[in-house]
This record gives sequence, structure tokens and C-alpha cells, in this order.
Amino acid sequence: MKYKEIFDEYNALLSQQSAYIAALSLLIEGYISTKTISGRQYFYLQKIINGKINSEYIKADTLPQVKSELLRRKEIEKALDHVNDEINRIETAVKVLDKSLYHKLIILRRCSLMDSMPVDMREKSVGFGSAIAAIEGIPVSTETKSALSSWAMGQSNFTDGFMRVLAKYNLAGV
Repeated sequence: MKYKEIFDEYNALLSQQSAYIAALSLLIEGYISTKTISGRQYFYLQKIINGKINSEYIKADTLPQVKSELLRRKEIEKALDHVNDEINRIETAVKVLDKSLYHKLIILRRCSLMDSMPVDMREKSVGFGSAIAAIEGIPVSTETKSALSSWAMGQSNFTDGFMRVLAKYNLAGV
């Protein structure tokens, strides 16, 4: 398969990107501020919500955990920035190298974004897709329904199911 190494590297980067995005969704965000009142220090987690600063008191016994999560968030954000830079580097090179491959990578990237979707939102997405297919009169195979159901429950990734469908119709060659 022509350019398989590039495709595989890109796919691995997208998987790492999805993992980082999922990890970030589980971590708190914001920063810690302190206020001194009557000689005692109080700690607050502050973050911007709808353009306004929201402050939440941090109990002393949870302060180390909050600090640890915020530090972990920064580490993951830095790693995610690196992965995004690598993804962009590959896309820029492939755009010059092979337009057809470039289009396939963009499709793969969009599939990967589906994998970043929180599990609780996936069922609605599948339902919407099924409704559109029904309106258009497009029959969906049992295999595809099963793959989407598995993805919606967080048991598999969208990209693998999508690539199987492309391969089934000889559209997945790189």
C-alpha cells in the first residue's frame, strides 16, 4: 500500500490526540487563587465560564489533589499541542505529496473527532444519523449498525468501523 507508513503514523497521532482530549475532559480546569482573610489563607479554583470568572472554594484537604490535577492538565495540554503540531506537519507535507492521500487523512481526522465525543452524546449522534439515512432511504447494514452501537457505548472507536465500511466498498486504499 503506497504511503502506508505516513497513514499509520497519522492514524497513531490521531489516536493519541483522542486519548488526550478524553483525559482532559476528566480533569478540572482553571487556576488556584489565594485570599488572606484575618491572617488565614483560603484557596479558590477559578475559571472563566461564559465570560465571567467563577470561584469555587477549595477545602484544605483537597488542595493537593486539585494542584495535582491542574499540573496534569498542563502536561497533557503541552503533549496535545505537540501531537497537533505533528498532525499539521504531516497534513502540510501530504498536501504537496499526494492530494488523494491528503483527502483520506482529512476524513480520518474527522472520524477521530467522533472518537473524542463524550459517550453520553454518542447515542444522540447515532440516532440523528439513522434518521437522516431513513429519510434518504439508505439502508444501513447490520454490521454498520453493530459498529455504531458499539461506538455509542464506548466499546470501540468510530474510525475502525468507518474504515471497515470504506474497505467493504473498496474506498479505503491508501
